[in-house]
Amino acid sequence: MNELPQPGRHSRPTGTRISPCIGFILLGVVALRSFIFYREQPALTAVVLLLTAFALLYLLEPVFSARFGLFPLLYFSLQTAVLLTLSGQKPFLDIIQALYILLGLQALHTFPIRLAMGWSALFALCLNVTLILAAGWLNGMAFSLLVMAACAFLFSYDRLSARMQRDQDESQRLLAELQQAHQKLQEHAGQAEALAAARERSRLARELHDSVSQTIFAITLTSQAARLLLVREPARVLEQLNHLQEMTAAALGQLRSLIAQLRPPSAG
Repeated sequence: MNELPQPGRHSRPTGTRISPCIGFILLGVVALRSFIFYREQPALTAVVLLLTAFALLYLLEPVFSARFGLFPLLYFSLQTAVLLTLSGQKPFLDIIQALYILLGLQALHTFPIRLAMGWSALFALCLNVTLILAAGWLNGMAFSLLVMAACAFLFSYDRLSARMQRDQDESQRLLAELQQAHQKLQEHAGQAEALAAARERSRLARELHDSVSQTIFAITLTSQAARLLLVREPARVLEQLNHLQEMTAAALGQLRSLIAQLRPPSAG
């Protein structure tokens, strides 16, 4: 059995969004205009309470949507009911309909694109019907087109901002991966250098054992033979000493060659 999608957790983008900034400004403008318009009207108290409820729901929506998956459906239903109730206050104030822009932007960030467009269509229907009934066909359609044009512009700007934020996050992620890869390459380079040094030490040890140590061992044997010949056959001692001198010179040359290999290139 397939699970139903949870709209509050489906595609809420990360990073900075322009929607909250637009929302606070628009809320402030509508609240100020409504207070000035209704301050001497009996509907002032109801309008203030309804706008306060709308603002509280707007502020708390991200918190409750993060905890309760189905809360966005209840949220947008409640906010639509609040706006319809505000639209029914007498006298009619058209600027209140601009709050549908906030709901449209929130829906865009809360739901998948198709579901968000469905909610936006519902908001547009409520907007048009309310304005036409309250202001007539001509004035209602004129203000409705103005609101929907502003909404389309803000939608486009908001999505562009979200895309730029995603691109920036992707760039930061790629940079972090490149830095991690560079660090690993440095570690591998250090390990390769250490391995090369170990191999070189092993090679020098083999050469030392294969050449110099054997030569020194031969020198030891020749010197012992010379000692024996000094008593038994003194005439052959000079020959042994000459041979001993040659082997000593050869051993010294081999040691100098090994020492030269141990020096760094800059040391000459």
